Amino acid sequence: MVAAEVSPTILKERGNEQFKRGEYDAAVKLYSEGLDMLEGKTCQESAVILKNRAACYLKLENYEGVVDDINQCISMGGGDSKAFYRRAVAHQHLKHLDKALKDAMDAVRIDPKNKTAIDLVMAIRRDIQGRKDLMTSTTGLVDEMLGSLRDQAADVDKKTLAMKNLVNITSNKAGSETLVKKGGLKDITRFLLQDKIQIHALNCVICLTRDSIPRTQLILDSVPLDTSLQILRQNNEASSLIGGVLYEMLNSVLEDRGYDYSKRELGQPIKKFPVPKLLPTLFEYFKECCKVAKDAALNSLLNAVVKVTDSRVINEEVLNKELINFMITLVVNGKVSYEHSQQMSIVVSKMWARTRVDDKKSLQFVRQISTVINPRILSGEEEHQMLALRALNILLQGSFEAGGDVIKDNAEIYRIISKLLCSKSPDIQRTAAETVALMSSDKKMCYNLAGHNFNLLKTLYKSPEVADEVKLRALVGMSKMCASSGGDVNRNIIAEGAGVRIFKQIRQLLLKNPTEESRKWVIEALAYLTIDAEVKHDLVKDEEQMKIICDFSTDPSPSTSYSLSCIFMNTTNSYDQPDIEPEMQRIAEYAKQSVPQAHELDSEDNLKTRISLMVARGVPSVLSACSSADSERTREFLARSYFGIVSNNDGEHCGAVVQQGGTRSLLNLFSENTEEGKKYAAHAIAKIAIKMNPALAFSGQRAMDACRPCISLIESTNQNTFLVYDGLMGLTNLASVSDSVRERIIREGGCHHIDFQMLEDNEALRRAATQCICNLALSDKFKERYRPEEENSTEAVDRLKAIFVFCGDEEYHTRIAALGAVAYLTSDVRICKCIVNIGSFEEIVKETICIEDQGIRHRLLVILQNLLASDKDVAEKIINTQIFECLLALQMGIGSQGGVMKDILNNCMSAAKHWGLIQSNPGEYVYTAPTPQQ
Repeated sequence: MVAAEVSPTILKERGNEQFKRGEYDAAVKLYSEGLDMLEGKTCQESAVILKNRAACYLKLENYEGVVDDINQCISMGGGDSKAFYRRAVAHQHLKHLDKALKDAMDAVRIDPKNKTAIDLVMAIRRDIQGRKDLMTSTTGLVDEMLGSLRDQAADVDKKTLAMKNLVNITSNKAGSETLVKKGGLKDITRFLLQDKIQIHALNCVICLTRDSIPRTQLILDSVPLDTSLQILRQNNEASSLIGGVLYEMLNSVLEDRGYDYSKRELGQPIKKFPVPKLLPTLFEYFKECCKVAKDAALNSLLNAVVKVTDSRVINEEVLNKELINFMITLVVNGKVSYEHSQQMSIVVSKMWARTRVDDKKSLQFVRQISTVINPRILSGEEEHQMLALRALNILLQGSFEAGGDVIKDNAEIYRIISKLLCSKSPDIQRTAAETVALMSSDKKMCYNLAGHNFNLLKTLYKSPEVADEVKLRALVGMSKMCASSGGDVNRNIIAEGAGVRIFKQIRQLLLKNPTEESRKWVIEALAYLTIDAEVKHDLVKDEEQMKIICDFSTDPSPSTSYSLSCIFMNTTNSYDQPDIEPEMQRIAEYAKQSVPQAHELDSEDNLKTRISLMVARGVPSVLSACSSADSERTREFLARSYFGIVSNNDGEHCGAVVQQGGTRSLLNLFSENTEEGKKYAAHAIAKIAIKMNPALAFSGQRAMDACRPCISLIESTNQNTFLVYDGLMGLTNLASVSDSVRERIIREGGCHHIDFQMLEDNEALRRAATQCICNLALSDKFKERYRPEEENSTEAVDRLKAIFVFCGDEEYHTRIAALGAVAYLTSDVRICKCIVNIGSFEEIVKETICIEDQGIRHRLLVILQNLLASDKDVAEKIINTQIFECLLALQMGIGSQGGVMKDILNNCMSAAKHWGLIQSNPGEYVYTAPTPQQ
């Protein structure tokens, strides 16, 4: 049946209801739909809806949206006191105090008795006066300090004090703007090279560049490059402060909090910062600066990029490409030490994760990087080749995809790596071994490297003259080569047992030198070694090594989070495993083809023991610490690991996962993940909801947030039966928590999918869906779906028929759940009128009432009591059937020991007498009007 068209008025009324409930986002959506229907029409209705949506925006703190809506509302003639008041409040929060005061006074003028508007006028006037006082005092102070700096007769101490005061003044936005307006930037620039005043002048520049692109651009134009370079060559506090200037410049460029161009004033031009303009200055900076300044600069780069948010980035594509290319150029030209290049890889990782370029532009970027790296690789000089490999390592660590594309363009890389591994220089050996370790992450590259380089790495490790840091990287490379078989013992390219031997050697190095750098490489090696069943078995049993690994998760880097997620995915066996049919396995063995074989240590019993040890070692806490990772691949592996833990040993570890922050992390992992990752996170959430009391596992708002993941498991028609079943059972338990949770399931569209699963051929799915409907029937909102109305009568009747038919199902639990659902639904008179008209009504009731089971009989009697008490016509239909005879017989059979069911039967008879359908024998009953019961 086609639903009636929804009018803007109805949408407005629905939006008003959502606003009263505090569901402001939902109200905005409804108001917006109403406005779309009225698009192009200037009418009173549009003005009212705009004003209402502005009220929602106020609650959501979208003050620009309030101003836009009220502007349109007033232009349509809807300028009443409320409209001006709401725009005044928005302007006040946006710091447009003059506009706010005008609107507030207009609101008072229209409604002089509006006390709220009068109070707002007074508050805005106080804000304006405070701003005037601040600006007046700031202006006076700036004039006085600049006067001291410009005074030729003033001594150094006086000028130093004046510059110190300017640092304090420019620490706030008003002071910085006042200084610039007064032309004070030239005065500050003059003192950048004077010994006693230099530090304070640089601090003043840092304050001026903070959160402002215009001031940053002005400083770049005003401060000569020669001046900066002279400061950089000084190995003192001043040179390190240049790093602070650079940080604030980059932070202003990357995260322009002071200037939101999308919300600019009408007619104001968009003027974006020319990013490449900053790069020549940076390059000269790195060429000329001392170690102190270089450290400060790299920290500035790292911190500024880490602070970037996707919604704030300006000219992101150019910025990322230019800066990554700039850093690679620095490394290749030998301007950056090995330690600094490690920091740069983190910067590249953060920037690449936020780069959004298409395939064509990505290819252009890779070629641009290749033109910088390849000439050095082919130069023939070991020093140049080492620098090129170091740059390549930064790319591989920051973005393996970009580094891999560069390697594809250079087939000579494998020969050169073999050559550099044999070098006598420790730095060259370390860089080459690190390149092998990083490249081995790719299966194809691993096969190309393994043939000759595995033995070279082995030789490096055994050599007493090689440093431990080189040995560690060699072991990581060998670890990845050992793991290339993917856990299939028939496909090892390295001798069997090599992985375990490498694991023991890595353990010795880690315990000997547990530095942060060594732990990082050990964790990366274990991410691959733990594919081997023996390695993961030994690792989990090793309490000391597990403690070192878990402690490293307190503040994980992107690469560390990925490695940790790999380790735990492998140790919980949560990776995809081939499902081989026995017949196909026999055919493959007959044809002498390789068939994947699982290790005995990966058996179900061993896995249970391993996961129990992992939970005892605090692994769920580590997963929680890593769950804020940006990488979708990392998030998928974390979701898989969580699922591996909560699904093992019949959900025994769900409580420990919840206790260690698992529910919050899983909800976070579900919100942003790959499709597979979302599926595993949702399945883990459903498992927890099934095995635990959901009111405890998902406290407060989280119980409602858990509904969407469970619904996602039952949405797809191609979904695995076990996933659908767990999704239904999770929803069933969540629906028992509260009306708010039940209404969330309804709003998320879960009812439609539950109805669909109730009609499936699979008995378990039918039972779970019926049980879920039984719990949802507690909600008045849910009953509306079964209440016949003009607009949904056909659908409602069909739903009632479906659920009532299951009251006669052969499967016990399905039947008792359906009877419970109908017992709740029959508390509604309109539903009662519909049920007695179902064709199979009498047959199902007569069959069910004869069943001796107390649970079934009790639910059926409640249904009949509700029906008889609901309406005379309904009661008459029941009296005129053999159902009433069954009730009389049952009443006589129960006797005086009937308890609750006897009371229900008495209520049934009382209801029939109330409608005048039967008469009681003298003195037999005293009638009390019954009410429908749930």
